[in-house]
Amino acid sequence: MYLKYILTGIALIIGGLLAVQGSINSQLGGILKNPLQAAFVSFLIGTLTLFVLNVLMRAEIPTKEIVSAMPLYLFIGGIIGAVYVSSAIILIPKIGVATMLGASIGGQMIVASIIDHYGFFNINVHAISPGRIIGIILLIIGVFLIQRF
Repeated sequence: MYLKYILTGIALIIGGLLAVQGSINSQLGGILKNPLQAAFVSFLIGTLTLFVLNVLMRAEIPTKEIVSAMPLYLFIGGIIGAVYVSSAIILIPKIGVATMLGASIGGQMIVASIIDHYGFFNINVHAISPGRIIGIILLIIGVFLIQRF
């Protein structure tokens, strides 16, 4: 029971790292004068980090059979990540970190609730409840308040 709270706390900390990442990548984009190059550098460093972690943890390389049997939609996660990071680099200087992340989280909550409700991508179903809908609405109101003040 407490594990869920601990994991939620870890997710909260990771969410805080997104604000740091966005700020750093935005500064990198300003120095390089190109948001796509900044995103490329960010992903290159991330790829190298993941490579080292895979080597250190002795992760097995998936077989050709496993990779070829995977649904094609599983390969778009990297594309979505590239679009997100590039967009954050462009938007943060214009609207600020808090507004960018708040709006981003609002969008995530809307889409996540739809995914949960219908069980898309083989996710366990978690029905949309009135409480969740109210929470999303309050979150979106919060984004507008952050932007306004």
